[in-house]
Amino acid sequence: MFMVANLIIAAPVFSAESSPAFRQKNGLQAYVPPEWFLKGYFIAREKNPDYVFGPVQDFERALGGTTTWLIEDMELERLKATSADGKKIEYSIFLEVVSSDRTEYWVFVVLPYESAQAWYEARRAYHGRKAEEYYGETRSELERALGQGFNINAELRFWVENGETSLQAPEGVIMSRYKFQPVFDLGVGHRTEPAAKTE
Repeated sequence: MFMVANLIIAAPVFSAESSPAFRQKNGLQAYVPPEWFLKGYFIAREKNPDYVFGPVQDFERALGGTTTWLIEDMELERLKATSADGKKIEYSIFLEVVSSDRTEYWVFVVLPYESAQAWYEARRAYHGRKAEEYYGETRSELERALGQGFNINAELRFWVENGETSLQAPEGVIMSRYKFQPVFDLGVGHRTEPAAKTE
């Protein structure tokens, strides 16, 4: 399935605190993501992404530390309610990474869109006439990626490190800090060479 993020998340401001305190304060509980999500690909910039990364499970391994997937309690209830009606909705999940010197939370948005056009229509429903200007080029780029077998299941929206929400787009950070390289270049429309590897 082709899924790309449409949910507009305002990055919250968190105070520095332990992971148990952070979970309690934000209503987070353990969650097991669907296998298709873990095996799928993702983009890491909301507007005008340059690359496709993944699979998600490879990114999780590249981060090191102890990882746990989490979901907000209210988000889980919403997900359960709509799933009971047979609906597929967008929702956000947190990847908690605890290491000796810091704790990070990488926030992914998961969406049920099976094509670039469906993704774009959802954007247009939210942004109206501005959608073409903001996302029209990305739509065609994502279509090329899908045509070459890259099932994009999510968007990595932002991350929280030691209690501070970063204002940087994750795209550059995961490449520079974690050496997690992209698998597809959206600008040129083909697989990157060499294929993505973690170091």
